[in-house]
Amino acid sequence: MNDAVLLNISIDSSAEKIWQVLTDVETFNQCFENIKKIVSGSIESGKTVLVESIHHEEIIVDEVNIKSAYINERLSFGLRKQNSEKEIDVTFSLKPSGNFTYLTIEGRNFSDEFNRSQSENNWINMMQLIKKYIQ
Repeated sequence: MNDAVLLNISIDSSAEKIWQVLTDVETFNQCFENIKKIVSGSIESGKTVLVESIHHEEIIVDEVNIKSAYINERLSFGLRKQNSEKEIDVTFSLKPSGNFTYLTIEGRNFSDEFNRSQSENNWINMMQLIKKYIQ
């Protein structure tokens, strides 16, 4: 199972503001306060970040291994969900266009269709929350 997910959204904001939501722990935690938060680590190449979320009243901790971070452009990481050996390859890309910035999320290497579908739904929600938080 390796069908990719490719999502795009345009946000009426600068790439810098979106980048801050994605990489600044305090801003990330404010934007996603009701669904997930970074509990340890810093978002830099080679670092590991732990992200906590609540699913059916259970705390889930996922591991995010930062592969590369090109400021205001692209963040690539491996996402290892709790209780999974498989690491999903994820890339967030930012492309400014006038007053807007296009945010693209690309995911690959899912363990199964359920995992792919769940990730896609989570990222759609994430994009909407970023747009709402920034605009």
